[in-house]
Amino acid sequence: MAFSVLAGQAAIHNFMIDDLIGSLKAIGLFPLFVFFPGYAIAWLLSLFEFRQRTTAFRIALSIPLSLAICPIVTYLAGRFGSMRAVWVFYAAAAIHFLAVSIGQLRKGAPWRLGIPKDMRIFAIICAVWLAVAIVSLIDIQIGDRLYYPANAFDNSVHTEFIHSITATGIPPQNPLYLAGPPATLRYHYFWLLICSLAESAGRGAVSPRQALIGGTFWCGIGLMALVALYLRLFAAGDPARFRRRALTGILLLGITGLDIIPTVWLVFLYAKGLMNFVLPSVELWNEEVTWFIFSILESTHAVHSMMACFIGFLLLSKAPAARGWTGILRYSLPAALALASSIGASVYVSFVFAVFLIAWTVVTVWKKWYRETAALVLAGLVCVVLIYPYLRDMLLGPSSGGGAPLKLTVRAFAFAHLMPGWSAMTPGWRLILANGPMIPLNYLLEFGFFFLVGLAVVRKFRKRGGCLSREELASVIMVATSLLICTFLRSSVIENNDLGWRGLLVAQFMLLLWAVDVLADYAAVADVRRLLTIFIVLGAAGSVYDLAINRFFAVLSDDGIIPPFYWMSPDRQLGKRIYASRYAYEWARTAAPAAAAIQYNPKVISQDIPIMLYADRRFVAFDLGCGTAFGGDSKLCAPVVSRLLDFYAVQVKPDSQSIADICRIIPADLMVAKDTDPVWASHGSWVWTETPIFANSYIRLFRCPKAGP
Repeated sequence: MAFSVLAGQAAIHNFMIDDLIGSLKAIGLFPLFVFFPGYAIAWLLSLFEFRQRTTAFRIALSIPLSLAICPIVTYLAGRFGSMRAVWVFYAAAAIHFLAVSIGQLRKGAPWRLGIPKDMRIFAIICAVWLAVAIVSLIDIQIGDRLYYPANAFDNSVHTEFIHSITATGIPPQNPLYLAGPPATLRYHYFWLLICSLAESAGRGAVSPRQALIGGTFWCGIGLMALVALYLRLFAAGDPARFRRRALTGILLLGITGLDIIPTVWLVFLYAKGLMNFVLPSVELWNEEVTWFIFSILESTHAVHSMMACFIGFLLLSKAPAARGWTGILRYSLPAALALASSIGASVYVSFVFAVFLIAWTVVTVWKKWYRETAALVLAGLVCVVLIYPYLRDMLLGPSSGGGAPLKLTVRAFAFAHLMPGWSAMTPGWRLILANGPMIPLNYLLEFGFFFLVGLAVVRKFRKRGGCLSREELASVIMVATSLLICTFLRSSVIENNDLGWRGLLVAQFMLLLWAVDVLADYAAVADVRRLLTIFIVLGAAGSVYDLAINRFFAVLSDDGIIPPFYWMSPDRQLGKRIYASRYAYEWARTAAPAAAAIQYNPKVISQDIPIMLYADRRFVAFDLGCGTAFGGDSKLCAPVVSRLLDFYAVQVKPDSQSIADICRIIPADLMVAKDTDPVWASHGSWVWTETPIFANSYIRLFRCPKAGP
């Protein structure tokens, strides 16, 4: 008998409250994975004189250190041991933290309820970030209309991968592909490992998506802590001004480039009828240079990888000052763990940082800083050993594509086509003659305030006569490496230039640290003081606009204020369709086991976001390519997709297809029919002649006969 939930026949369920409660539960679980382990490791190894430090310093180090080290430890323990070994590690870290805390109290260390006075401003910032993260990522519900944010496009893929890790273990299977035997996931999933632990710890109270939201919040907290750490230990200034410098650096995380200028211009053109679209983010008008708020909310794994890189380098920078060879080992080994985690979190960010580390190793040899050279070489060798099993897993099985993973290019500029003679140029000459000369303008708009910061720092170094401290030299090489690679190389595994988009985070973080001192030494930049202020205001306005348009783009589209984006419903029924889909898929989660496979019409515009956000189940064919970019054999995909396309096409003969027929061919447990499928309009088709196990006005679910009850 069909389970029917039609508009007006069932009470409206508030999914927004579900997301809010589940996300807060996830946030509460994350300290098990992003605080206690770092605290235990820093205490046991006495990193940065951890035991003698203040509570604020311990917190600031423990969070990013956990984020940097735990992914590779989790991977190796799960890969060569079991998930029980993983849980033993985290339980031991929590017990150690409790033991140390109790020991401190017994020694007479003061304990006070509440937030210390000198940390209250940072607590307020964390509370604001909590509100921003949750409001930006959960679904917004208006009656029977439900809206996910625009960044759900990427986060839906990550949600699927999180559940796959939970359901299939380490290494996980690609949940987007079952056209052949299960395939190992080819993706940098180390950040998602930690989110999977939160899902598992929630024992059904936290969904994969809610775990992702909780992790996003903690990644932001870790980034703030990393800024404070670098301003304290690497780009150190007057200790008396540390709190002001740290506060400045943290607030600058909310600044983007001058993207608001071209974005407003494009909106103006739309209002005048000269364009037929509005972008759902200020970062999308050009080849992306995504600043920190956008990156954390949409590409958390890339920010996580960057943080692991910088924690690794911070440890390596301390190693030469440690006593003896045991001191070098004490810092180099955790640095190797951090660098290995960065590779598993984002191969593109870690690639940029690896090139910098190679260059920096050459510099240390040239400068005869041999203890630092030894630390770098040791960390590099151990990192290779640690990450080799993951890289081997990534390369197992047939590849979905071919050719070089990187290609030479000149960074694209959206307005380069306005250059005279553009149409007469070949693609190669366009790169050289159009994109090349516009690189300064390109980066001025993309970096904004931080572009001026870079110029101010270069001018300061030139006035000094080229004599740079060790930290300054490292930072210059870091920025130069990141800019050169991301300007003249691009990734080519998929259409997106992930290297150019994510690899610049390395330069962006260092520019942010430079900006703190540029603002502190306002007298040195008196000639551009007003321009700096204007650029800061425009950067802040860009971030505010980006948060708003990301959150309300779908709502505005449904209300007819702006046109729907290409992957949204053109009939302006997106909100009702999302609500109906979520209701159906959450019902399916209770009806089908965690390892079950669901299949829908694979002919989708980019991807089916609702089923990936809410179903938490595997798919036979994610799209026309079966998601083989993430693992699997593309040769096995085409026959399966061909049968599915016939199954979902408009049927001339009512008896030409049946659920039983298709289920004999593909390993699905549930079949999905949606009102947007061509077959839905054919009233003699299987959609209407077969009996669904769930149905509403927008979606119908059918159980394969071979599936269990």
